[in-house]
Amino acid sequence: MRFQNRSSRLLRAALTAALGALFFLLAMGITLMGSSVYRSAVAASDAQYTVRTAVSYLANQIRQGDRADSLFVTAFGDGDALMVTEGDYYTLLYCYEGQLRELYAETGSGMTAADGLPILALDALSISAEGGRLSLSLSGEGTETSLSLSPRCGVSVLEEVDP
Repeated sequence: MRFQNRSSRLLRAALTAALGALFFLLAMGITLMGSSVYRSAVAASDAQYTVRTAVSYLANQIRQGDRADSLFVTAFGDGDALMVTEGDYYTLLYCYEGQLRELYAETGSGMTAADGLPILALDALSISAEGGRLSLSLSGEGTETSLSLSPRCGVSVLEEVDP
């Protein structure tokens, strides 16, 4: 009887240890799965952060400069640029050497595309104006997006800016 009682206790202890180990393994598996999902969500969010921030920045600059005869699409540096004028000063928003840049200068200052202040990493920026509608297309870190705005005061096209 004593042998049976002792073996029964050992069997219960082994069963309890096995259930504990099974619970531990399942908990670790669920944790690893959850961390994998979290990592992929953070990576996707990081990849889209730059382009979303650039779109927001450009839209706010356009809205801020929405005055009569102050918004222009032009060529500057290696590509398209958005020019916001205010009296004798202008702000150029353009993509140069893989960065969205802003150049604030006085008309006739002779500034070049390399003189602009880097804002964000951005691969490409394409800007066009048709019928008063401003269309922007941005790409960076494998993400592409576009924005279309209709400024109240319109937008004009300049062939080339004379910094």
